[in-house]
Amino acid sequence: MDSKQPDSNSAWPGPRSRYRKLPLFGPILDKAVAWLRQEGYAESTLRGYFRSVGRLVRWLRRRRGPGLHRLTHDDFDAAYEHFRGREPGLAGSIRTFARFLRGQGQIRERRTAPRTPSQRQLDAFSSYLRTTRGFAASTVEGHENRLRTFLRFLKFDRSPGVIRTLRSDQIEAFLRYSARTNNRFSLQHVVASVRAFLRYQHARGVLRQPLHGRIDTPRTYRLEQLPRALPWDRVVALLRSIDRSTPAGLRDFALLYLAARYGLRSGELVRLTLDDLDWAKGTLHVVQTKTNRTLLLPLTDEAGEVLTTYLKSGRPPTTRRELFLRRRAPAGALAHTAVHDILDLCIRRSGLELPRCNSHALRHSFAVHLLRRGVPMLGIGDALGHRDPESTAVYLRMAVDDLREVGLPVPEQSCATKLDCRDWTRRLPRVRGPVAKPLSTGGFRSGFASSLRKYLSTRRALGRRYAGEEATLRRWDDFVRRHRGASRNLAPELFHRWAQTMAHLYPTVRRNRLRIVRNFLLFDARDHPGTHVPDVATFPKPSPHRPPKLVSEADMARVLATANLLPESHQNRLRAPTIRLALLLLFCCGLRRGELLRLQLRHFDVEERLLRIEATKFHKSRLVPVSNSVHEEIRSYLERRRGLGVPCDPDSPLIWSDAGVGGEHTYCAPALAQNWRLLCLSAAVLDERGRPPRLHDLRHSFAVAALRRWYAKGRDVQAKLPLLATYLGHVCAASTHLYLHLTPELREAANLRFHRQVGSILGNGGAE
Repeated sequence: MDSKQPDSNSAWPGPRSRYRKLPLFGPILDKAVAWLRQEGYAESTLRGYFRSVGRLVRWLRRRRGPGLHRLTHDDFDAAYEHFRGREPGLAGSIRTFARFLRGQGQIRERRTAPRTPSQRQLDAFSSYLRTTRGFAASTVEGHENRLRTFLRFLKFDRSPGVIRTLRSDQIEAFLRYSARTNNRFSLQHVVASVRAFLRYQHARGVLRQPLHGRIDTPRTYRLEQLPRALPWDRVVALLRSIDRSTPAGLRDFALLYLAARYGLRSGELVRLTLDDLDWAKGTLHVVQTKTNRTLLLPLTDEAGEVLTTYLKSGRPPTTRRELFLRRRAPAGALAHTAVHDILDLCIRRSGLELPRCNSHALRHSFAVHLLRRGVPMLGIGDALGHRDPESTAVYLRMAVDDLREVGLPVPEQSCATKLDCRDWTRRLPRVRGPVAKPLSTGGFRSGFASSLRKYLSTRRALGRRYAGEEATLRRWDDFVRRHRGASRNLAPELFHRWAQTMAHLYPTVRRNRLRIVRNFLLFDARDHPGTHVPDVATFPKPSPHRPPKLVSEADMARVLATANLLPESHQNRLRAPTIRLALLLLFCCGLRRGELLRLQLRHFDVEERLLRIEATKFHKSRLVPVSNSVHEEIRSYLERRRGLGVPCDPDSPLIWSDAGVGGEHTYCAPALAQNWRLLCLSAAVLDERGRPPRLHDLRHSFAVAALRRWYAKGRDVQAKLPLLATYLGHVCAASTHLYLHLTPELREAANLRFHRQVGSILGNGGAE
């Protein structure tokens, strides 16, 4: 290419061009042009670069004088900084020329600065991770970046001996500092890096105490977030909206087609090469980035046509083997972040109302599409390259059509009973012990006050909420202050006396509260070794769970009919329909009380007929499809609200009240429980001791009713349990077994199903 004479439109300077007389650049100008063309720069860009050379030389002469034979990287960095704000295009040219001259050996490498103590420490630790632990380069780099911040926080460069005198409170202060800019998931990696570093220092004898064993881990939970999946018809519309009349459009279409059609990750897409396409066998070889395994996928006729069109008309002629290449100079393979940029650009150009999402959403969309087409979970896992079936089970939460059959319909109408609101609370048996004294507003005031505040701030920085724990610790702090004042002397008998003040509570409740205080004392003992830590073996044994009072569909129908008789109150104009809807959702959808009261109108999808539960127990989110009859109940309630002028903006609570809680017009939990007790007492829905069921018993009743309905329809109940667990928001079906109680109806249905499948041995029933 270099030997051919360019045409009149070429940017090649002639033999008498003034650019050939420039110092430093003139003698190697032909090489520079050839290199720029090889990198994929257009001819118009080359002309602009030639004009930049003269200005760069003049600026370097003013900086270094007439001789430009000993230029360094610092000179080009200074030129870049000078022009970056004034002329960004010229600054970009300077960066390109610096890269070329470095490859030609025309500029000297900058002097290596002396390594700081922290860098030497990191180098030694990184070498240990690579050679001894066998970590990958990317993993080692992540540890280095996080530990660099840790050492900077400790001011390690000023005093390298700080590691030998490191204390637990310094580590906790760093975690609280890191929590300002890291979420719980990122903070997990920070803790892992600090632990590994301290374990390494303890093994070397630098640290006397095993501080790595005293660092608490941020709390994260499985299946917290729902997969961010786009509806499949929207994915198809997005792909069809891409302009394929240009080479760039062909590349973008082929890239996103493979992401959506095969569910490939962004790293897997950009690592595809021409050698991964086996046209003879019709297969596509994918090296998975997470597991480093090779996945063999069928190359369908449609996919083959898309790739063939791209290779013929969209891929530039080059010797590189990567399947997808950059369209702009410098030429080369795509970075994995480019897939997200391409998707974002295509969404903006499509004009479709699609949310901003990353490229991994196409993988989720592909999995949900297969699930809704009836592909079994094992087949989906094979297509995605999952090793563990639990990795595929996450998509079960998006199987809206399958989950819809779990929800219960509205119970059939029943006759209402007389609603007697006069002194109804006196008719309830008293089952609770003494009411706890209200907490003081002064905060912690005992000798443990500062340690208690530090304990709570550290736990919350690690992702704990610690609302109930704080209440228990405040009661314990008040008890210690009244008996010991500002002293930190905690004798075993004092802790035993405090435990006796809770004798009226259930053993499980007492045990939990004692463990809360014990966990704090373990934390305090890190800095104060003399702190007494009680033995957990002396705590009460947990009491068995109180069996729920299962509410039948007939009982629930009677309660709902009686709820229509509730009179309006000065605090709620919609008392009767609001209470009816709340109880209906608890019974027909198995919601928790807190989930119900946190629902807002934006969480109800009218078209899809589902509720979106966000950040509930264990920070989890899930989709709850409702039955047609429940959907009509919600719509009717909302229309009635609009007729009365009640706010119906998206952020308004679904279970609405004039009074509300905290000014948010959300129905409060005690009021809902009181109305439930009144209705149960009026409808005679009571347990064996004459008490109304708990609101949470409706969740148990929902699970049993769903199971009974499947038995009645002859369904495979064992195969339906994962759907029930997903609907209830459980990680696995084992957590759901707590809700499944063997009622007489279920026992009879299970016996009939067993005998029908197993058959009988003695035809006459065993009679001789």
